[in-house]
Amino acid sequence: MIDFITAACCLLGCLSILLASVGVLRFPDFFARTHPATKASAFGLLLLLVAFCVHFPQANQIAKAVFSVIAVFLTLPVASQALADAARSRKSEEQDHSADNASH
Repeated sequence: MIDFITAACCLLGCLSILLASVGVLRFPDFFARTHPATKASAFGLLLLLVAFCVHFPQANQIAKAVFSVIAVFLTLPVASQALADAARSRKSEEQDHSADNASH
């Protein structure tokens, strides 16, 4: 039973990461691409680490996996927001620059 749970979590985690990478390639703009890059990949990593914890039930291994999940779930949204803010400000600067060139 443990092997089945481990295999199912690994398979679903890998599938989620694969779909996230396809979404990054297929979505039309940067802002749409940040969604699969953060949400689906974080979910895939969570499933892979659950499989790891089920397969290796030692306390130190589970603690490492829990800290990894906490780190990923705390840093991915912040990094995604920072990238989106930087892209938005760069886009507005480019629009301002092109409007200045059009008026001259």
